[in-house]
Amino acid sequence: MTSSGDPAAERILEVGNRHFEEHPFGSYYFQTGDAGAHTLSDFLNQNQLQRLEGLYQKTLRPLGLEDQMVTVLPNASGSSHAASLNHREEDIVIALHRSKRDFTERDHLVLNLMRPHLIQAYRNARALAQSQQELAQLNQVLEQSGTIILTNDLQVERMTHRAWELLRHYFQVSSCSTPHLPENLLRWVQHQRCQQTELDKIPSPCLPLRLDRAEKRLVVRLIPDPLNERYLLLLQEERLQPFSAGLLELLGLTKREAEVLFWVAKDQSNREIARLLGCSEKTVQKHLEHIYQKLGVQTRAGAIVAALSQLGILNH
Repeated sequence: MTSSGDPAAERILEVGNRHFEEHPFGSYYFQTGDAGAHTLSDFLNQNQLQRLEGLYQKTLRPLGLEDQMVTVLPNASGSSHAASLNHREEDIVIALHRSKRDFTERDHLVLNLMRPHLIQAYRNARALAQSQQELAQLNQVLEQSGTIILTNDLQVERMTHRAWELLRHYFQVSSCSTPHLPENLLRWVQHQRCQQTELDKIPSPCLPLRLDRAEKRLVVRLIPDPLNERYLLLLQEERLQPFSAGLLELLGLTKREAEVLFWVAKDQSNREIARLLGCSEKTVQKHLEHIYQKLGVQTRAGAIVAALSQLGILNH
């Protein structure tokens, strides 16, 4: 049973729901799977109905009701056989009430004729609600991300608030009523598009643009959408990891090799590194040879560049 909005009626209906096992249609539906229109008078005479304390004395009678016609709309899977009416949230129970026992065969027929249309309307409503929910979730995700949609001529079609904040922070864009790309970002997009449209060249993924500011980095990716004749710009801000010897261990270096390379990056000589680490210059040189071999380089400068590039600290 559903609420009428009246607090007193809501309390009565709540009591009725707790005694729903008394309802004769529940056991009938469970046994037969027949979800068509049935009335209480189809199962019980007036004396039998009035002896039901929960369904009649505590529910129908206080509301001034003497009869009820019930039908069930099956769940979305199409199953019409419920294990228990009051425990099948997927099924919709429709109950019509009257103050006297005067439902007719015509009433049964009309409700049964309406059932297929009610079922389809219910499924349409569920599908629409689900689509609206998914669309709302998608819009929320887009607004929280740095997303810019560009037309084929690189005009801004849509820009999320997060994208606008990132443009203002990294490109010093002043506020204006019409969102647009900063000149230097627009030139980068134009360059990437030219590379994609060169003749006799297989298109390759666009390399991201990286901009560092303080301890954060903006990564901009251009994604062509030729089917819809537009481009997608994804702006993502990352927190830069502080450069440390521990970070260099991620490259497969031992702890001591990482410490040596860390001080090399700090422009320390082998002698100074040996003093800092409490070892000999010969040992430092041996560590450097191992580092060169692991990183595929031959010089101190090459080792620094390779390490910073692999860690994503050095912009490409």
